[in-house]
Amino acid sequence: MRKFIALPLVLLVFSCFLSAKEPVQVAILHNDGYTLYQEFMPNDNTYKNTIRDMEVLASKHKNKAFSQAASLVKTIRTKCKKYYDINTKLIDILKKKWSKPHYADMDDDWKEATFSKDRKKVQDLHRLSLGMQQAYNDWNEARNKAFEKKGVKAIAAELEKANENLKMTIDGVLAEEEPAMSAISKELEMMKISK
Repeated sequence: MRKFIALPLVLLVFSCFLSAKEPVQVAILHNDGYTLYQEFMPNDNTYKNTIRDMEVLASKHKNKAFSQAASLVKTIRTKCKKYYDINTKLIDILKKKWSKPHYADMDDDWKEATFSKDRKKVQDLHRLSLGMQQAYNDWNEARNKAFEKKGVKAIAAELEKANENLKMTIDGVLAEEEPAMSAISKELEMMKISK
C-alpha cells in the first residue's frame, strides 16, 4: 500500500522540479516587479508623512503655500500609486504571456525583439514614477532650505517658489503619461475585463 502512495508523491515532486524552471523573461519581469515594490513602499510612506506635515502647518499658520505643497505631494502620491498598481498588473499579464509553452519554442530573435517591446512598457511606466520621485526629491531639498529661513512669511515665500517648480515638473511628467498609457492600451483593456 505504501508503494502505491509513495510512487505518485515522488512523481509529483519530480514533476514540480521539472515544471519549476520558468522562462528567463518571467524571472526578469518578476525582478522588475520586486524592484518596483521596494521603491514604492518607503516612498509612499514618505509622501503620506509629508502631506500630513504640510496640512498641519497649513492649519496652524493659515498659509496657502503649505496647503498647496500638501496638494502637490498628494498628486505625486496618487500618480505613483496609480503607476505602481498598473505596473503590477501589467507584469502579471506579461508573466502569464511569457509562461505559455509555445513562447519557449519561438526563435531567439523573435523572443528578444518581442520581450524588449513588452519590457519597455514596464520600464516606461516605471520612468513616470521615477520622474515623480525626482520631482519630490528636488522639492524636498528646496523645502528644507526654505525652513532654514526665519519667520513663517519668509519660509512660505521660499516654499511657494519650490511649489511652482514642483508643479512644472509634475506637469512635465504628466505630459509623458499619455504615450506610456497608449502603449499599454491592450493590456489596460485586459485589466478592466479581469476585474
